[in-house]
Amino acid sequence: MAVSTYLYRLSRWCFRHRWATLASWVLLVTVAVLGAQAAGGRTDDNFSIPGTESQQAVCVLKDKLPAASGASTQVVFAAPDGQDITDATRHKAITQAIRDLGALPQVTRVGNPFETNLVSPDKRIALATVTYDTAAGDVEEATVDKLEPATAAAEDADVKVAFSGDVYPHDEAGVNSEAVGMVVALLVLLVTFGSLVAGGMPLVTALFGVVISMMSLTMLAAVFDIASAATSVATMLGLSCGIDYALFIVSRHRANLQAGHSPEEAAGRAAGTAGSSVLFAGLSVIIALCGLTVVGIPFLNVMGLAAAGTVAIGLLIALTLLPAFLGFAGERMGRFSRLPGLRRARPATETAVHAPLSGMLGLVVLGVELGPPTTAEPRLLPLRAWSALSGLVQRVLRRRR
Repeated sequence: MAVSTYLYRLSRWCFRHRWATLASWVLLVTVAVLGAQAAGGRTDDNFSIPGTESQQAVCVLKDKLPAASGASTQVVFAAPDGQDITDATRHKAITQAIRDLGALPQVTRVGNPFETNLVSPDKRIALATVTYDTAAGDVEEATVDKLEPATAAAEDADVKVAFSGDVYPHDEAGVNSEAVGMVVALLVLLVTFGSLVAGGMPLVTALFGVVISMMSLTMLAAVFDIASAATSVATMLGLSCGIDYALFIVSRHRANLQAGHSPEEAAGRAAGTAGSSVLFAGLSVIIALCGLTVVGIPFLNVMGLAAAGTVAIGLLIALTLLPAFLGFAGERMGRFSRLPGLRRARPATETAVHAPLSGMLGLVVLGVELGPPTTAEPRLLPLRAWSALSGLVQRVLRRRR
């Protein structure tokens, strides 16, 4: 039996048993959230690439010189333009800041720029290095949060302080990029479908998949080392693929409704046709992401598998939960909302009559010839035809006035 037949039957079953389908996915979300809170897993930024010279150097430092193998933070002290960073006041303030940094937990040593000669030739900038006793992913947030207060003495002496390196304080997060993307996607879907119900449904199903995936990764992070980059990639792919897969099915479902099919039959046909393409596309993406494990780099393995799992969950939601939502929406999926500034497209014949400029542009397109380059003289619309067309447009415009 063809895959489309199975998808047709699955969609109709989820459509008829929509409450049970929705309850199952809500239960799964609840279990994932509670499990993540109980596990308390945290992602890390410890990257290792076995077999490379840089990784071998890190291993040698860890074995032979543990104090130099940990993460580090570069602290930049800058005096105002034209002033000297080494004057007595600033020298004393920076030295005090160095002592305060050295007193932080997990810090093994802090290089004093005046002792290591890390001062710029114009004596305006000095560089200090804070070294920790552990890798970047194991440095506690409490330690990182104390870096800025520890340099307060230097800032009080009119010295600007900046941080960089493996570990450093980050500015407070501004607007969430994923949230902005969701808003833009909603606007695009509203313009595309002309309906709030149809436009918002792909976003809702995508959010279901992302929440389950992120909570699952949090649980796994309590047992395995999962890079923070893996969650970012999984989130982006989960949103994009989740919206994309649902968009295919919703679009075909609306077309089936407008063709006169019942909502249940329209959902089944949408899954049997567009759903087959969604299944093929999803499996292709999953296989490609799992192919990252061939490289043999640990954090790429985790990243590929995490993203593949997220896409798989989004695929299952598009084929099961989405038909249930279509069942809740019923006939409303085929309707067009009266959104401000939006209206349904008119038939081409009506557009040509009531919008003469569009009709004229359409006739121009009819004169376009496609094909390989040729030396033959192109056939242009005769001048008389252009004159007649111009006169027709002018008469129609005068009538409309």
